[in-house]
Amino acid sequence: MNREQRRALAKRAQKHGMSKELAKTYAEIASGTGEHTKPQAFEEGDKIRLNVEAIKARKNYERMSPMYKEFVEAAGDTVFTAHVERANMISLAEEPKWLFWSGDLVKVTDEETEDV
Repeated sequence: MNREQRRALAKRAQKHGMSKELAKTYAEIASGTGEHTKPQAFEEGDKIRLNVEAIKARKNYERMSPMYKEFVEAAGDTVFTAHVERANMISLAEEPKWLFWSGDLVKVTDEETEDV
């Protein structure tokens, strides 16, 4: 995604009620630029974990919902099942309330799920 496309995406996000700073961050994440992690491909039913360090490293993490932050911090070692909502947007089958960008998730191998 080039600069013009990132700006257009940020403008669309702002039109839908997102703050300017958050819209810019969203566009950077969606394009895979900046200091953000890269998007990953997940399939329905994949076993995943939250990448807590990446989520907490976001510059807007402190302004996020206390319920969301509590969930993220408590779910660090929990293995979830991926439910693909759309490209790069994954919800958790066990906790459908939350929607995550694929770059904030880590695929769990079969060996790791046997240990849990």
